[in-house]
Amino acid sequence: MASNIVIEGIELIRYVQSTFKIKTSEKVVWIDPIMVDNEQVGVDKADLILLTHEHGDHFSVDSINACSKEGTILVCNNSGIIDKIKGNVSASIEVMKETDVLESAGVGLKATAGYNNFHPRNQGHDSFNIGYTFTLGGKVILHSGDTDLVDELGDIGQVDIALLPIGGHFTMDETDAAKAVTQLIKPTIAIPMHYGFATAGDPEKFKDQLAATTTVYILDPVFETNR
Repeated sequence: MASNIVIEGIELIRYVQSTFKIKTSEKVVWIDPIMVDNEQVGVDKADLILLTHEHGDHFSVDSINACSKEGTILVCNNSGIIDKIKGNVSASIEVMKETDVLESAGVGLKATAGYNNFHPRNQGHDSFNIGYTFTLGGKVILHSGDTDLVDELGDIGQVDIALLPIGGHFTMDETDAAKAVTQLIKPTIAIPMHYGFATAGDPEKFKDQLAATTTVYILDPVFETNR
């Protein structure tokens, strides 16, 4: 299988774990970049970088800087991670908490809830993890970060493409992720993430549970790093 897919002019590439580059003819968005350097990024420097949380399989200052150019905006959650970022990255920084709405780098964003015991919600004000919905190429895309199956996933509103974890440790598993798709989020397209690196997770099991309802694309990671 390929590491990328183009959906109506929107290219999505999964690099490892939950690291994605999402690109249109007008914008480049990187999400939770790790393990990418200047060579991998090439000319696709970010207009916008989204950071869901600070765990090492989602957060790398070196990769953030590799993705950055003059004018790049980095959006992070209100968990205190800004203290680790400020002064160490070249991108401008903006902070969001659950339900916040923002236009950043010309992209409309909304911060969404995503939590579990490993990623505490902290009443939504300074949650350790948040997800993002954003509009790119006319489609609403969700990247949930690390979450379990939580009721708030049903409050997001329209989602065309959902990127959801299936690892089963630190996040929901394949079955709960499929329930999130069919019962709560109801996207047109689902893409599994957060497997084959720091956790297990079977994307085919996830896909099989959604065969009758949702189009699922499985993207192999650019970096083959099962561990």
